[in-house]
Formats: sequence, C-alpha cells, structure tokens
Amino acid sequence: MKKSVLGLAVLLSIGVMITGCGDEKKEAPKNDAKPAAQTVSLDMTGVKDGTFAGDSSKHEQLGHSHVELTIANGAITKVVHTGFDKDGKVKDENYGADKPEGVRKKAQNAYKAIGSYASQLESKKDLAKVDAIAGATVSYDQFNEAVAKAVEAAKK
Repeated sequence: MKKSVLGLAVLLSIGVMITGCGDEKKEAPKNDAKPAAQTVSLDMTGVKDGTFAGDSSKHEQLGHSHVELTIANGAITKVVHTGFDKDGKVKDENYGADKPEGVRKKAQNAYKAIGSYASQLESKKDLAKVDAIAGATVSYDQFNEAVAKAVEAAKK
C-alpha cells in the first residue's frame, strides 16, 4: 500500500512539473514594442546649435545608418536618417527588390522604418519615445547609435 501511494505521488509530481513547464514559450508576450532594441537616452546638455552627423556601426549583412540632426536652442528641430546597405548603396523604395518575397518584405519594412524613426524623433523630441517597428530593430538600434553620436558631436 505504501509503495502504491508513493508511486502515485511521484507520478503526480512529475505530471505537475511537466504541465507547469510545458507551454511557457507560447505565452510569452509577442507584441513587445521594443523586443530586441535598446532605447538610448539623450543628454542634450551643452549641445551647440547647428547640423551634426553621426554614423552607426556597420552590420555585416544589413549595412549602417547615417543621421543628420539640426539643433536649435538645445532641441532637435530636424532629423534626416539615411540607411545604407552592405554595399554602401542608399536604401530606397527598391531596397530588397531583387530578393525572394519574404526577404523583400523585410527589406521594405526596414526602409519604411528609417523614415518613421526620423519623423518620430522630430515630433517627440525625445529618443526614448521613438517606438521600434517590429521587424526593423536593427535599423532602430543603428538609428539610436547614430543619433547619440550626432549629439556627442554637437557637444564638441
């Protein structure tokens, strides 16, 4: 009798452990606005008025970003964000056109995000409030890095 109860208890314990650990990945939030991206906070203290540029690090397959910020009275007033592919060509409406359908869609999503990040920063005036676009987090991270470098250049 003791062996039966002990065996039943062990089986129940194993069942609870399997059930408790089974589907955790399916329940993870999928609509996280900034899943892989890192938000950068800008310190605008001591920036000069003018137009300043910054470039992100180069991604081996996806290229890099270039940002030009116009600053007036300590605030960002204009943002120009240009994405470059791995060969140094500007990412435009034809970016990814020669790729298979899935890759082409991702490339176009990244191209559209480039303009979105610039307009968001212009209107929100705060890099921490620029929302990452799903599927374009590399562009988002590159944008943040390039903006931070441009702001640092404005302090020199």
